[in-house]
Amino acid sequence: MHKISFGIGLLKRLLGLAAVIFGVVTLSFCLQLFTGTDPAEIIVRKQSVFATEEQIQAVRQELGLDAPFGERYADYIKGVFRGDLGTAITNKKPVIGNILEALPATCMLIGMAMFWVAVFTILTAAFSVILKGGIFDNAMRIICILGICVPSFWLALILLTAFAVEIPVFKVIFDGSLKALILPSISMAFPVMCISVRVLRASILNELKSDYVVYARARGFSNSQVIYGEVLRNALPAAITIFAQYCAALFGTSALVERVFSIRGLGYYLMEACESMDVYSISGSILICAVLFVLFNTAADILSGIICPAYRRKA
Repeated sequence: MHKISFGIGLLKRLLGLAAVIFGVVTLSFCLQLFTGTDPAEIIVRKQSVFATEEQIQAVRQELGLDAPFGERYADYIKGVFRGDLGTAITNKKPVIGNILEALPATCMLIGMAMFWVAVFTILTAAFSVILKGGIFDNAMRIICILGICVPSFWLALILLTAFAVEIPVFKVIFDGSLKALILPSISMAFPVMCISVRVLRASILNELKSDYVVYARARGFSNSQVIYGEVLRNALPAAITIFAQYCAALFGTSALVERVFSIRGLGYYLMEACESMDVYSISGSILICAVLFVLFNTAADILSGIICPAYRRKA
């Protein structure tokens, strides 16, 4: 019975996922339309400062920008399903190709950052609860409050100056190695760690009030056995949701950290597109980031249901 209800819930989530992605694609199309920027004019002005209106109109017709709204929307939807996000204004290459070139570096960076977040969050939150009210718990509370307020790009500059300039343990310029990702991944992970620790700690403390915890303690289980045995698993859904949201959000907000460490990832590409007013690259990058955000949240919801049966019943 539980398997059937879980299957129905999973089907509902997948249908909701499809509807949200369709909405995201529509918003991406509207972004191209209502930015107030004419791609045809930008293309022509890059070739000649003294471009005429006739030249701009010719490019507009070539790109299909003068077509009716419905026709342009249908063409855009078809293009997205074919993997065609348009042609970048800056380098005349397909936007999807530019994004696929930039994505691996960002994926490696975010993957390492979220590895630090996962390990640090689970260990620190559990120890903080076990040693509640002690020196470790109070120290972590102060560090987390300060860490939440620290901007990633500022921490990136501090780490770069300290460990690549003053103490040259790492290289200033990204060389594609995993070692070169340590500093930028820590600078991206630290604020997320601090938030995740506070959320998971609060979730564990809330679970400790449950009846099954009282029963486990009555049977003689120690505090650490109760926390690591059952409580942590039941407290994880809240942390998993935060983890997934920030993991997806970092794809779009990694620009400043990537710029500091000269990592030519998706965030760096999006920033360059904004500087050059490349509407096709901007809308394509935002579309990819938004789809990833939706996918990560859906995956977190499904994973929480698998790890924690109680969460599945509430969902």
